[in-house]
Amino acid sequence: MSKKWIVVPVVLSLSFLSAFTALGKENKVMRLDAESGSEIILKKVEYRETGDGEGQVTIEGRATADGIIEAYQIQIDTENGTYITKPLDYKPSEEELMEEESEEELSNDEVGSSENQLLAAKSYYKGWLRASTEDPVRIETAASKISMSWSEDIDGLLECSSSTFNTWAANPSEFDTHWYKNGQSFPKYKYNSDNSKITQTAWAAYYNYDFGNDDLRTDVKHNMTMIPVNKDIGSGQFDYKVTMDKSGESSALLELNVTTN
Repeated sequence: MSKKWIVVPVVLSLSFLSAFTALGKENKVMRLDAESGSEIILKKVEYRETGDGEGQVTIEGRATADGIIEAYQIQIDTENGTYITKPLDYKPSEEELMEEESEEELSNDEVGSSENQLLAAKSYYKGWLRASTEDPVRIETAASKISMSWSEDIDGLLECSSSTFNTWAANPSEFDTHWYKNGQSFPKYKYNSDNSKITQTAWAAYYNYDFGNDDLRTDVKHNMTMIPVNKDIGSGQFDYKVTMDKSGESSALLELNVTTN
């Protein structure tokens, strides 16, 4: 099966109109609807205006662990309260590939039940969720990736065999800017009450001091959730949620990419 390599920049409009719903004194939020012609209709796209005028975007969708990589450009129109998704070609940077090869991933591995899994499980799946930040000249500066392997038995019960979390920062990027990791969290996955869903969360933060003025700092944080679901919802499918927080110098120019497999 041929693979599609497609990416996800999120382009934010700088206009903030009355369509926002107030959330306290310092936050406003807008729920966006898909425009006609969108390549992918997401479960939810939300834009939040923070107190200092900077923005936060949250994307929720569903993907299939079928070996086909999908990613989408999301253009956001805050004037009309809409978004449109368009596929783009994607190729991982050499820096990211080198970093992933050399860096030990954080992992959550199920121990001692592999033989029972082989006997009881009906189907096996491996999927991943990747969030990255891109600068104005289309160069990725930081990336965070959750990978999960799980099985589903004939009764629809799920069991996770492993999950990993990989983070990467461009140091230097192709244009000689330097991004650094600033903390991350990867707690063990959790099952719901009837083992029909598995929830894996993670976050990673990054910063930069030479995006423009060397005396000013830029910060980015990826908050991610990946939820494999059973055949009652869709075998081999998973729900996902990605939020990118950004602040500091020229942070409005940074875009969010989301890629799934």
